[in-house]
Amino acid sequence: MQSFSSDIQNQISGIPDGKIFTFKSLSYPPAKQANVAVILSGMLKAGQLIRVEKGAYYKPKQSRLGLGNLPVYQEEQLTFLTKKLNGYLTGAYIYNKLSLTEQVPTTITIATAKPVRAFTFNKLSMECVKAYVDTPEDSYELYLVQLLDAIKDIKHIPGVSPQDAFDKILRLHISPLPFADLKRLVSLSCNYPPRVRKVLGDMLANRDENLRNELLSTINPTTRFSLSYTL
Repeated sequence: MQSFSSDIQNQISGIPDGKIFTFKSLSYPPAKQANVAVILSGMLKAGQLIRVEKGAYYKPKQSRLGLGNLPVYQEEQLTFLTKKLNGYLTGAYIYNKLSLTEQVPTTITIATAKPVRAFTFNKLSMECVKAYVDTPEDSYELYLVQLLDAIKDIKHIPGVSPQDAFDKILRLHISPLPFADLKRLVSLSCNYPPRVRKVLGDMLANRDENLRNELLSTINPTTRFSLSYTL
């Protein structure tokens, strides 16, 4: 037991300070899970770990000012939650980071493939919405997907009108994209409702007519949209 305990503690020592981890982060025989729980419980009592939820632990950073353990950073909590739910961050929290709104939301949104009820995690108010694509594997594709989410929510981005949202998305994000990335964005948009493809098509009006026509050809020509912006 002593050597097993040392092995688990050594694995935990290798986890960077400030990170949340779970049982799955550790390597041990399945039959030993109860032993691992005992070891983690002892580290909790010793103040070496902080429990953030059942089966999830935070390895605290120490304050350089001698103030003891630092709290779990919000970004680390969100990283943990998106991995746990196999989703990605979207909504007003991301639209603020994309400079589309100055408002800071009280509720943070995660896009997930399966419905999840709103919940609170360590004082963070969380909600989940439908993801139209699988969770992106690379950060740049994630950025493109979050742009498409912003286009989808163009009427509901807090603190800005649909026209302002349209203009900001176009000026700050769509116009600077190289052609190859525009093609990638158009390809991803085919997973979204027709309204998103229509708005994106309008944003491409002065970029590439062929790419725009390719995108608009995916929309039923009899479909009518209620749009709140002008070109």
